[in-house]
Amino acid sequence: MNNASTDLKSNAMGSSQGGRGYLHDITIAKGLAIFLVVFGHIVTGPPPHGNDWYIVIRTALYAFHMPFFIYLSGYIFFYTDAASRARGNFGAFVKRRAERLLVPFILFGLLIIVGKHVAERFIHVDNVASNMLIDFINLFLWTGGSAAKSVWYVFVLFEMTIFAALALRLVRSPLFWFVVTLPLSLLLVTQILYLDRFCLFIGYFFAGGVAITYREKWLEIMDRYLWLFWIVFIATIILTRMSGIFMLSLIACGLTSIPALHGLARRAWMQKSKLLDIFGRYSFSIYLLNTIGIGVAKGVLYLFMNWHGPRFMIFLPILLLAGLVGPIIVKAQIFRRIPFLDKITD
Repeated sequence: MNNASTDLKSNAMGSSQGGRGYLHDITIAKGLAIFLVVFGHIVTGPPPHGNDWYIVIRTALYAFHMPFFIYLSGYIFFYTDAASRARGNFGAFVKRRAERLLVPFILFGLLIIVGKHVAERFIHVDNVASNMLIDFINLFLWTGGSAAKSVWYVFVLFEMTIFAALALRLVRSPLFWFVVTLPLSLLLVTQILYLDRFCLFIGYFFAGGVAITYREKWLEIMDRYLWLFWIVFIATIILTRMSGIFMLSLIACGLTSIPALHGLARRAWMQKSKLLDIFGRYSFSIYLLNTIGIGVAKGVLYLFMNWHGPRFMIFLPILLLAGLVGPIIVKAQIFRRIPFLDKITD
């Protein structure tokens, strides 16, 4: 993997290392986070009948998994002091961010769109417009209806890193910007250029900066009171699910998930997990390709059966493997042989 101190792809889902040393707990945390992302992507269209248990879990999952993921991105952004490089040469900083984030976003966004329109002639496909031109436009314009909405995070991360670099020129305190930006998640914002998602999640990016600012104390508190953080986290999920207020639910569950999941990733038994380590190291490739793998696997299975009722239990492990293992195989066996694709998916 590339060094995070020179490659901001690491601030998304690539390497967890930088000039200050490798962060194995963050690699494990990213492995856990990308697993949750893929699990949530198994159902993107109409849900399978008779499997309300999955919908309940998925609904709870969507209250915290992306806030936690974006917290990890902010954590590495501030850990590697990327804002200092932006102050030195902002133009070069933007150029590197565009190469590392916008290029894969556009390439894989277009791949998903074209792939869906070709595949729908042969197999079942979810979330596709009536013609390809509409989906091309919605990749950037009305992004709430994008057929490639699954890769939104890459574009929003580009927006967040540029915003953070500019904001920190004005006030260098991540805590200040955390307090200022977290309430943005309560606003109703246009879905053009993913600004709705930017506002929804930018506060958690700065939460990663707050964690780095007070890192020694933060890690000590997480390690000592992990049991308490998990009690609060679980209670928050239950209570907010009962309230049904999405925005407040996202803030409450998102914030309480951070010490619970990051602290869990710091446990010795978790850090021994080879599987989470692999998922963490390949998390960017998994993120870019997981919906393609899931979509192909689902379409093929749908040729033989639907996924309603108990048949969903056949779909579930196959789609999960297609979304997690499929991208790793593609990265290791295909992209590694093509320098351009290998570079942009690291």
